[in-house]
Formats: sequence, C-alpha cells, structure tokens
Amino acid sequence: MVRLTISELMARRGITAYALSRGSQLSYPSAYRLSRAGGSFGRLHADTLDELCKFFQVQPGELLEWTPAGTS
Repeated sequence: MVRLTISELMARRGITAYALSRGSQLSYPSAYRLSRAGGSFGRLHADTLDELCKFFQVQPGELLEWTPAGTS
C-alpha cells in the first residue's frame, strides 16, 4: 500500500492544512484531505504532487511511503 507522509512532515514543521492551502495552489478541502493522519488517498494527480513538492521543497519520495500488502 502506498500512503502519504504529509501529516508527519507537517507536524515536524508545524504546518496546518490551512497554511498548506495558502502556500500552495491547493484548495483547503484538498489540503485537509491530503494532510489527514494515516495517509490514505484515492488519486493523486501529478500536478498536485508537483505543488506539494514545491511547497515542502522535497523530492516526491519524501512524500510517499510504500508498505507491502499484508504488513502493518
């Protein structure tokens, strides 16, 4: 399973979903959904990933984590 690590990154940097939406081109509802703990998501468009990378100044691999199925 692939999950987003945005909530952990935001917590380390003291960033809120509101600050994420204001500092990127994401709407507040989108920023909120992406920043939820657990990191599950349905679709992630390349444009959204690009905005997240620009905002956090990181490579895409720092925003995603893969866990093999069946492991917790």
